[in-house]
Amino acid sequence: MAAQKPKSVTLENAHYLKTHASWLYCDNCNKTVAYLCYVTYSYFCFDFVCGCGNHGAAENIFDTMELDKLESGSLTLKPENKRFCCEKDGESLFSAVPKNLKSYSAIIVCKKCKTKYRCDESYK
Repeated sequence: MAAQKPKSVTLENAHYLKTHASWLYCDNCNKTVAYLCYVTYSYFCFDFVCGCGNHGAAENIFDTMELDKLESGSLTLKPENKRFCCEKDGESLFSAVPKNLKSYSAIIVCKKCKTKYRCDESYK
């Protein structure tokens, strides 16, 4: 599957290793907070509080859609790579890095099946 180009990428106190995917870093301490796959999603929103106390966010939009009208699903975590995956087609979507986070909230839409997933986690 070829890499797609987003319609919009918005970052707040965060940056990607690559232009709009791969490792997501906190701008304050430069620690990794998440990993985002390149080609498996059509929408991604990630709000976080880093272990250093910095609040950051990332939003990538590839397709215009009404999020509230999409079917919701439950993410599954693949133990071998610690990535959250689509429950319907098994596509790896993203992973959080708990050791560097106090909390996060994420919404991601699978590109293949258009299922919307939400997860919220608090650590420490």
